Amino acid sequence: MEFLKDLLSQPAVIAGLVVLVGLIALKKPATQVITGTVKAMLGMVILSAGATLICNALANFSSLFESAFHMTGIVPSNEAGMGITLGKFGTIATFVFVFGLVLDIVLARFTKFKYIFLSSDHALYMACAITPFLMVAGLDTVPAIICGSLILGTILATFPAMVHEPMKKITGDNCSFAHFGTIGYWFSAKLGKLIGKGSESIEEINFPKALNFLSDSNVSVSLVMAIMFFLVTGFAPADAVAKLAGDQSPWVWAFFQALNFAAGIYVLVAGVNVLLEEITPAFRGFSDKLVPNSVPAYPFAVLFKGTSNALIAGFLVSMLGGIVAMGIQIACGLPVVLFASGIVFHFFCGGLAAIFGNVTGGRRGALVGPFIVGFIMTWTPIVTTSILGNAGLVEYATTFFSDADFNVVSIVLGLIAQAGPLPIYVISAVCILFPFVATAISKTKVPDPTIPEGAPEVGLISGERHDKK
Repeated sequence: MEFLKDLLSQPAVIAGLVVLVGLIALKKPATQVITGTVKAMLGMVILSAGATLICNALANFSSLFESAFHMTGIVPSNEAGMGITLGKFGTIATFVFVFGLVLDIVLARFTKFKYIFLSSDHALYMACAITPFLMVAGLDTVPAIICGSLILGTILATFPAMVHEPMKKITGDNCSFAHFGTIGYWFSAKLGKLIGKGSESIEEINFPKALNFLSDSNVSVSLVMAIMFFLVTGFAPADAVAKLAGDQSPWVWAFFQALNFAAGIYVLVAGVNVLLEEITPAFRGFSDKLVPNSVPAYPFAVLFKGTSNALIAGFLVSMLGGIVAMGIQIACGLPVVLFASGIVFHFFCGGLAAIFGNVTGGRRGALVGPFIVGFIMTWTPIVTTSILGNAGLVEYATTFFSDADFNVVSIVLGLIAQAGPLPIYVISAVCILFPFVATAISKTKVPDPTIPEGAPEVGLISGERHDKK
């Protein structure tokens, strides 16, 4: 079982399996099947390498920020939350993860929720976020695996439906999104639609000729991050900086941290291009044979192409929202959620929320939505850590997952779990029945594939031209 968990928890393996099944279904030659499968896995590994560069640079920024301003408190971290769960409840979380992935395909086959969740790493994170609350409810191993699998499988199949429409408008392709900041992305898209009428896209900023170099996303990202690293390096104690910089000049080190961050985005996008070149045609074969009319829900990296202004703006305003929330927590004497420790959340979830807000509400949508998301999500870890700490799971008392969906789902489950096993059984039954009931009463049995007005003329993922409304 450990081997299976390790295998399926690798996003590259899931991408390779999709391509493998798709190309076999299309009856491609063995050489093409092997080549396509390996290249898809390679593309995922490349984009993961880019994500590692980004996360390492953000981790260094976080460390310097905390040293500069002498702050400690609740540390939101997906990796920390997963590590604790796998250490305490690894068997249950692993079974929930594997059976949840299987249930996603079953629901896609037999209900209107035709979404195939292609981010297995986030599926594992969600399994690890759900599992502790099943323990809080007092479930034994087998009931916990069954209930957790039903809840996870339903989430994997239904959450992409929330952002299917804006994803079609962003990409010009019939696809959705598989990244568990979904509630924040949905909120930003809806809010953008309400407040953004007439607001131009944030990607259409016209730089003065003297600043034309900023229109190159690699340059603009490098400079913004350099300014941020210089600021924290200047305020942080010399010994804290020296610990990270080693024998290098602190300012040279800070500058190259910014370049590493920008290089990470560049590498990540290159990996996306390699992956999509193989997975897009193969998915058609997978769709036609196993799950007719299925819709791929892609990992976060597919949105990093051509959205640099929104990404950076969303990152900054989400971080500002986190600072405001943290200031209120300090003033009120509440537990403090360190926004800097959750800076990876602000970059990915805040930046991506801006992309969704921008497509429906232009600049206003790109700025207001991520600020609110960053503000609210700096409060939710207080609730989740409190529930788990009070239930005796003290390992979670100062850290839990950072992203929006993990916290919202956990708060709902945590409140229910405090009443014992029965409410968990009920919510699990409701979860698995919901897709079938929704399908039975719905007039449409498959997601609408129509590309909306305002989408790119050519699909950013498929490279194909589509008819629009």
